[in-house]
Amino acid sequence: MRILSVSCGRSDIGILTPVWNSLSKNLEHELHVILTGAHNNNLVSNDIELPPRSIKHLCGASIQGQTNKDLGSSLGSITADVVTLTSRIKPDRILIVGDRIDMMAAVLGASCLNIPLVHLHGGEFSYGAIDERLRHAITKLSHLHCTSNLVTASVISKMGEESWRIHVTGAPGLDTLINAELLDAKEIAKSIGLKSISGLRLITVHPETNSLNPLATAQAVFSALKKSPAPNIVTAPNADPGSKKIRDLIIKFVNENRDTVFIENLGNNLYANVMRHASVMVGNSSSGIVEAGIFGLPVINVGGRQDGRQYGINVSHVSSTTEDIVKKLASIPAKFDANFIYGDGYSGDRVAKVLTNHYDHENLLFKKFSSNIHTYTNPWELK
Repeated sequence: MRILSVSCGRSDIGILTPVWNSLSKNLEHELHVILTGAHNNNLVSNDIELPPRSIKHLCGASIQGQTNKDLGSSLGSITADVVTLTSRIKPDRILIVGDRIDMMAAVLGASCLNIPLVHLHGGEFSYGAIDERLRHAITKLSHLHCTSNLVTASVISKMGEESWRIHVTGAPGLDTLINAELLDAKEIAKSIGLKSISGLRLITVHPETNSLNPLATAQAVFSALKKSPAPNIVTAPNADPGSKKIRDLIIKFVNENRDTVFIENLGNNLYANVMRHASVMVGNSSSGIVEAGIFGLPVINVGGRQDGRQYGINVSHVSSTTEDIVKKLASIPAKFDANFIYGDGYSGDRVAKVLTNHYDHENLLFKKFSSNIHTYTNPWELK
């Protein structure tokens, strides 16, 4: 079976890699990967390692640093290039992920060709970002759904999708993190350029695209961190409008604070180990909600970007004010027990199985609205 997978940025790679690796085990499957969106930006490495026999295609344009008014031409380029490439590749299925606006552009292109779309991470909520609307729109354009847990599966069922199209697979991004090679504190400190990682804080902040002030959270976070010094590692924001201004805030913060480093992308293995050893994660990244729980890492989730997502006991929510963040930083608890709300480390294989299952092609494409609400279970809780 010929599979086409679409990635629009570094955040997709950790999610998609376990699925790609699972597909590569079967010689009958041919994997093509389109890298578009932020992969075209020179701030993001295009040196993405794919499994053996996979074929990589770079296309479209980056939306990095653009304003809302400037997005049209870049998104149009992504749509047009995806149509051209997909017409040439002629895949049996197309694997898409999430809720990014550049992913939506790719989905619109793929939809023109009437090829079944398999969507990862539908049914989730993030009220503080435009991603919220895009995610649900992509769900309705898709033909099969691989969800992160039973709750998100039920959401998709309530959206009128037929029950046989919905599969609880878990979040494949957890597979990579759970199985990462262990590093000790000295190895991590050397890798990131700090003398010590005792009390290390992991910081990731994105623009709040549904807010009248998309930079408010970032401004409050860096203001609060200055008031309570500790070692910090800051990772890059996504490519949303406003991200360039957040990068400017990061550079200023790093230059003014000792024991602080900015690393564009830690990579899956180092990121997992930083999460294992950090004392707290601060910001508004979905990683704090979906991934930090498997390490029991305390998370201070700031602002409304992730409002609506399920979260574990390790996550505390505060408003986008310096005062609230400072108070929470002063009372960081010890590590929590791990929680597995979003998966168990075997999701990649489950997604690959759904992706390559031999459905009746005509039935797969011919979608009907279903008024039946189905109940789902998490497969990792049945063991």
